[in-house]
Amino acid sequence: MRILVLGGGMIGSAVAFDLARDAEFAVTVADVSPERLAAIGERCGARTVHADLTRSDSVRTLATDYDLLVGALPSVVGYQTMAAVIDAGRHYVDISFMAEDALALDADARAKGVTVVADCGIAPGVSNMMVGFAAAQLEACARVDIAVGGLPRERRWPYEYKAGFAPSDVIEEYVRPSRVVEGGRVVTKPALSDVELVDVDGVGTLEAFITDGLRSLVRTVRADVMQERTLRYPGHAALMRVLREGGFFSRDPIDVGGQPVRPLDVTSALLFPRWTFAEGEADLTVMRVLVEGRAAGGAAARYEWQLLDFYDPATGFRSMSRTTGFSAAIVARLVARGAFRRPGVCAPETVGSQAGLLGEVISALRRRGIQVEERVWGR
Repeated sequence: MRILVLGGGMIGSAVAFDLARDAEFAVTVADVSPERLAAIGERCGARTVHADLTRSDSVRTLATDYDLLVGALPSVVGYQTMAAVIDAGRHYVDISFMAEDALALDADARAKGVTVVADCGIAPGVSNMMVGFAAAQLEACARVDIAVGGLPRERRWPYEYKAGFAPSDVIEEYVRPSRVVEGGRVVTKPALSDVELVDVDGVGTLEAFITDGLRSLVRTVRADVMQERTLRYPGHAALMRVLREGGFFSRDPIDVGGQPVRPLDVTSALLFPRWTFAEGEADLTVMRVLVEGRAAGGAAARYEWQLLDFYDPATGFRSMSRTTGFSAAIVARLVARGAFRRPGVCAPETVGSQAGLLGEVISALRRRGIQVEERVWGR
């Protein structure tokens, strides 16, 4: 089977590395950077093609030569890329944190007879699969709580953070209004709100704050209370709120010496180099997913998962690349072999609700050295 990975950055390179290990797949990576393509070709032996993936017509033309595509592009081009792949009539697994509603393309995907899995990273992604699995076992969900974060293993002032994926999408998490469920109703809160300290086994004390990570879950799973929180080292949320409220993340131009300047562009130019991991610098990814509800017969039931992963010096892949990229590659395999085929745009919780698939995903992550623990009470 011919597979095309769109984007050869931190996540896309991990997707290609994982898929290229299977002899049944002929893997190609498309990217605009010759340097990235050269590194990928040397690292995993995948074919490469130079392309400007910000152009929908370029994506559409490329897609026609492949059976399945995996999207690992920034959120700003996520929706248009998905639409182009669907228009080309190809199956698609995507990780982009797009602001648009991917499910709006469902009718187009159904008409083309293709399977598209959106938001298919670690969180959203595997977290949704876990919630989808638990919800399928319960008569009613009372509470869903997701907490996830990617962090440098070593804390360094002032930000105590570095980005394991596109830094522009990190800022998007901090400014995008966040949907949660309270009292069975969807409400919107500012990102970076409801900060509290949480203790995480194997990591220590972190702070958790609201972000818009529930995504499709607010529509596909009914619960009394549901939230997704991002984990960072304590103090990070307050610093990011200062920058946001000070206008440093604004896209609206301001006049500086007679020249229009977007504050976000200046902030990005200053922040992103400081948020870049040094070669060989270690990171970690931690995720906790909790679902509580009522099982058949009315008994209380509780499902809990904890995932923990670290930088792998043997391959040079950081944990965020591993957990996100490998998760997308694992689901791509399910689609490729027909284990999950459902025409339309599918939320990842749809994958998790299908009998046996979450177990396959977790087993595959464990084989790749990613720690996943599961606890179930009252089933």
